[in-house]
Amino acid sequence: MNAEIITIGDELLIGQTIDTNSVYLAKKFEEIGIRISRKTAISDEKSDIIEMLQSASQRVDLIVITGGLGPTKDDITKKTLVEYFQCGWRIDQNVIDHLTKIFQSRGREFLEINKVQAELPACCETLHNEVGTAPGMLFNENGKIIISLPGVPNEVEYLIENQAIPRLIEKFNLAKIEHRTLITLMVPESMLSKQLEPFEATLPENLKLAYLPSFNCVKLRLSASGNIVSSVFLDEWFLKLQAATHPHVFCTSDISPVSYISSLLLENNISISTAESCTGGFIANQFVQAPGISKILSGSIISYSNEVKELELNVPHEILKEFGAVSEETATAMVNGVCAKFKSQLGIATTGIAGPSGGTESKPVGTIFIAIKYLDQILVRKFRLFGNRIQFMERANNCAMAMVKEIIGNI
Repeated sequence: MNAEIITIGDELLIGQTIDTNSVYLAKKFEEIGIRISRKTAISDEKSDIIEMLQSASQRVDLIVITGGLGPTKDDITKKTLVEYFQCGWRIDQNVIDHLTKIFQSRGREFLEINKVQAELPACCETLHNEVGTAPGMLFNENGKIIISLPGVPNEVEYLIENQAIPRLIEKFNLAKIEHRTLITLMVPESMLSKQLEPFEATLPENLKLAYLPSFNCVKLRLSASGNIVSSVFLDEWFLKLQAATHPHVFCTSDISPVSYISSLLLENNISISTAESCTGGFIANQFVQAPGISKILSGSIISYSNEVKELELNVPHEILKEFGAVSEETATAMVNGVCAKFKSQLGIATTGIAGPSGGTESKPVGTIFIAIKYLDQILVRKFRLFGNRIQFMERANNCAMAMVKEIIGNI
């Protein structure tokens, strides 16, 4: 089954807001066998909305709209849908009750403008929004389903998972799509492709292998429709994929490298600290996103200046003077200093040149030294990374995770 996503909002078109809803929707729909064939962003204009609905309904049986359901004058999606379906209005008392409860809990007055949220097209089915004020709407006309959702991401997620998907599964005989994903780090996509040529040559037609590269990381996703092959069959081929990818398999879960390392450290109660210069706390920030990380994350020092490296990490002035801040020697001193300061078993230190300026002939922009210390072992590597400053930090983070896994071994 194919579907289209229509995102509504001038803020999307001018780059003021990043559209994360389409990414989420595409992923959730694929899980239940619905393929997104097109995504379109349009302005808050009635004519644009009607034109897109008319054209999309000629191509697919399911259309999902996000945005334009607020109580203000610039939110016109609901009014446009009433015109499109040529229906009247109704008041949903359940929405009124829900809004009353929300405003009372927040100690706010329930204004007339807010009651507009309970006015819905007469021909729609209400999708109750437990986490927000704007309900979703489902229209079922002439075999075509149109789902209209608010634009707030957490509300989209709630409505899709708790309201829309159960209805779609009940209505359609959907072929569930199953995936198995493994992650590789520090291996170019082209090298992996060459290595996996024999595997891909024997891959059955009902299984598909996808390469998903990003920031020194390549995900390999093996996919099959649940109605075509069994989970056991897919698992067997996933084991073959792991063997064919050896020794480059970092993990066999569809999670970020730092999430995998966080779980590994938590399982083994290994304390960690970071000393970051060029990454400016980026790596520590990735770690603190893991639930429960407070049990093992001792602390972090952003040692951007040489003075902080000396004062907080006890990096000898002589090392900085002789070898420079961007050097193997400084990275080693930094990781020793941070482990000693926080009494952590594992330490990560970064020092480099993120650019766009500051490079030299011997140390061009993108040069970074990463030091990892685990108990009495120290591993230091020099990398040349590419991209803007954010991409530099993303790549550095993945490089560090690969080194952490290498130094802690098969614990």
